[in-house]
Amino acid sequence: MGLRQRLQLVLAVVVLSLLVITGIVGWQVSSVTQAGRTLTQSVQPSVSLTNAITRGLLDIEVTAARLGLSGSAQDRDDVDATNIEVRKDLDRLVTTTSSDDASNTAALSLQKSYITWFDSTIAPVVAAETLTARRDARQLQTSPAGIANAQAVRDDLNTETASVLQWRSDITDTTTQAFDVLTVVLAFALVVLLAVVLLVRWGLRRWVTTPLLALAEDLRTVTDDDLNHRVAERGPAEIAQTAHDAESMRRSLVHHIDEAVAAREALEQRGPVVAALRRELQGPVDQPTHSIPGIQTAGLLLPAEGVLAGDWFSTLVLADGRLAAVMVDVSGHGPAAGLTALKLKYAMTTVLSTGAGPRAAVEAAAAVMIDEQERFATAIAVTVSGAGDLVWCNAGHPEGWIVGGSDGQRVSVTGPLISALGGTWSQERTSLAVGATVILCSDGLTESRDTHGVMLGDAWSDQNIADLNRGTDSARSALESIAAAARERAATWRVDDLALLALRRTG
Repeated sequence: MGLRQRLQLVLAVVVLSLLVITGIVGWQVSSVTQAGRTLTQSVQPSVSLTNAITRGLLDIEVTAARLGLSGSAQDRDDVDATNIEVRKDLDRLVTTTSSDDASNTAALSLQKSYITWFDSTIAPVVAAETLTARRDARQLQTSPAGIANAQAVRDDLNTETASVLQWRSDITDTTTQAFDVLTVVLAFALVVLLAVVLLVRWGLRRWVTTPLLALAEDLRTVTDDDLNHRVAERGPAEIAQTAHDAESMRRSLVHHIDEAVAAREALEQRGPVVAALRRELQGPVDQPTHSIPGIQTAGLLLPAEGVLAGDWFSTLVLADGRLAAVMVDVSGHGPAAGLTALKLKYAMTTVLSTGAGPRAAVEAAAAVMIDEQERFATAIAVTVSGAGDLVWCNAGHPEGWIVGGSDGQRVSVTGPLISALGGTWSQERTSLAVGATVILCSDGLTESRDTHGVMLGDAWSDQNIADLNRGTDSARSALESIAAAARERAATWRVDDLALLALRRTG
């Protein structure tokens, strides 16, 4: 079973578990919500209305008895007002108890008995204007029929009170049970989720992490110059296929390295002068560079023709502790361009080593090129202190980038390219923030083209360079990130010499 199928199976188990748990929890939450809604919207209002009706009945009985003796107009008004409130409360009670049959039946019976009692027993007292009428009305209250009507109201009120309290007790029990079930379901859900997490962790470790770690270990062994170490195929089909591809790439790399070694040996046998030029100008592809406290550097040089480039760069530590760096691109390739590049290297580095500024180094290169009628060069010279004080002179060279501190700032051109025509150049200065990186490159990078013929210098913005630099932990990794991205977009690679140099302020 492939990794995809295994992950799909685990995902299906997780989704199914979540659906079941969600359904059960939703059902119980709905029960609790419904019980709570009934309790707050029906039961509690019914209890309050029952209590209010009880108080109203007592007020009517007491006030009506007093009215029968005194005939007070105030007592008559009080009985009428209380009667109106009791009737409204009875109407509301019938409505709020509609979801409970026992309470609603008792409420309807209470409403009927109350109206009968009030109309037959209390209303005559309220209507009596004379002493004789009030005496007759009191006799109605104490008659067997009046006593029976009053007792019927009390019995119905007691029944309604008992029904509403029982209703509240039932709803409370239902809510408590729902909460108990919900607690059990949530505890079970937690256990299931924990089991699923452990299952997923075990599956990822067995199917993904362990094979990937083994593959990474093989690849690290290969990158540590043990090119004969075989990359083993293990794990699910997808990871095994990746290991197979890596092994194929290793074999191809070994083959190409063998060819390169043979070519270099042949070059050194047939052209000792060319080989000497190569050693002076280039060194290894990722030749070491000088650094100073607070400034970290790295360089990369990929020649277009054989192993001898017209491009070169150099770094040196000055007597005052500053770091100087020079990058030059001589037109053309091969031995002739290499000889011109060598003359420029010695001229510029010699001037910089005396403590002179970048402009003086460019002017020294211009003096060398005064007799070069068939060639020209672009150059950029910089000095930087450990505190980040950056000074440069750019003679027609592609502008460099300053990223990681002042994204969007360029190491701009300060004068024409170097040729027999001469020229004048100026210097620029800026301050590097901690973490900022200066990226210098030759036109082998900026003029590389994709499958549509678009040059990298036109397609990439300052933000692209900043994004590639972001997350790198050294000047070397920043260069490798940029070179790898440029190579991926290029339709053809190394049709021109390519030089890259990075200076990163670290403190």
